[in-house]
Amino acid sequence: MNSYYAPLSQIQNGFIELREQEAKHASKVMRASEGDKLSVVDGRGGRYSGPITRITKNTIQLEIEEQKREEVPKPSLVLGMGIIKKRDRLEFAVEKAVELGARDIGLFRSEHTIKENVRVDRLEAIAISAMKQSLRCWLPEISFYQGWQEMVDRHPEAQCLVAHEKIDKEPFQPQDYKKKDKPILLMVGPEGGFSSDEISQFKEKGARLVSLGSYRLRAETAAVAFLSQFLS
Repeated sequence: MNSYYAPLSQIQNGFIELREQEAKHASKVMRASEGDKLSVVDGRGGRYSGPITRITKNTIQLEIEEQKREEVPKPSLVLGMGIIKKRDRLEFAVEKAVELGARDIGLFRSEHTIKENVRVDRLEAIAISAMKQSLRCWLPEISFYQGWQEMVDRHPEAQCLVAHEKIDKEPFQPQDYKKKDKPILLMVGPEGGFSSDEISQFKEKGARLVSLGSYRLRAETAAVAFLSQFLS
């Protein structure tokens, strides 16, 4: 069954209201009609299902028959990524991060960042689509930071791991970090990676440098490879 998205503000008194694109997709594309059952997620761990009770031009109303709640996925993965120059590659990284279970996504500028502007609305729409496609019910928050330092400081309790190709290939055991029951902050640089000065600063902050293999990866590929090591 396809999933639809409705934020908590659209779920009240035992009913759900789908709006705009979600409603149009259900009624125009999927040809849903009154009485049909739909599955809805709220992006905050809630999963609902029930029949359509009313369809208008821009909305669909459902009555909630079943409701479940899923706990926040463990480990809590936070992806920090330098803003990528090419839009399609940045969007790919965000899409796959959601599918792979990132709890939050932070985009930041660093010394090698080239791109200045990012379409927030597009990234949020891509994140919603990826959440529904992967049958997840937690929607990551997408945040922007002026620098990676700001993001690291925003997550002081997290275990910070930095993808870096210019280090010895030390054994990396993701399960060691899962056992600590702390958020895990995975940091990936933009095109060109992090500068040597930035790497020195990461070390001063107590971050661990991690190799993702013997070959150089594109930034968006590195993000996917990093997150995939923590799949349950």
